[in-house]
Amino acid sequence: MPTAPPPPLSNPRATRTRKALFDAAAKLFVAQGYEDTTMSDIAAEAGTSRRTAFNHFPNKGDIPMLWVRQMADVAIEKVTSAAIGDVSERIRAYFHLIGESVESEPELSRQMMLGWTAALGPALYESQLLTDVTPFLHEGQERGGIDPSVDVAVAARALSDVLQGAVFRWVREPDTVLDESIDSVIALVLRAVTTKVSSR
Repeated sequence: MPTAPPPPLSNPRATRTRKALFDAAAKLFVAQGYEDTTMSDIAAEAGTSRRTAFNHFPNKGDIPMLWVRQMADVAIEKVTSAAIGDVSERIRAYFHLIGESVESEPELSRQMMLGWTAALGPALYESQLLTDVTPFLHEGQERGGIDPSVDVAVAARALSDVLQGAVFRWVREPDTVLDESIDSVIALVLRAVTTKVSSR
């Protein structure tokens, strides 16, 4: 069972091979579904051997994990480059960008989420997003935007959990506007953890 996404690669050839395998998997998941796609299918579509496919993705459930990590990396890069000063706004922007990425390829996203569920990911493993969100919350406490009494680990999990819940609801209810749902639930958690300004 996967416990983390495949680690970054430094070898350009290996990076190209992994990308080819990921792209092949994404294409097949959309065309025939996660459940009906085998690692042999993915290897054949990518033009590699089955052994090579398993070297990069020892378990098919690793592929949805890499999908999440790639979206999160793009979101972090954009939020950082935008130089948003307010920590709460950065957290909102981070989750909004992930929501936009999910919604931009609806069938692929649904298949990846079904695959992550099939791999028992939500039940067995911590969210990958905790490593991104936790530093934001600590910084917010240092700057005074996040209540110092808030347990950062609990807050980070709450933010990750409400995102996951919104995405699963969207998988079940395709007419839901995902980014609006995500914005609402993230704002709800942030209201609970931000420092309250006295009206006096």
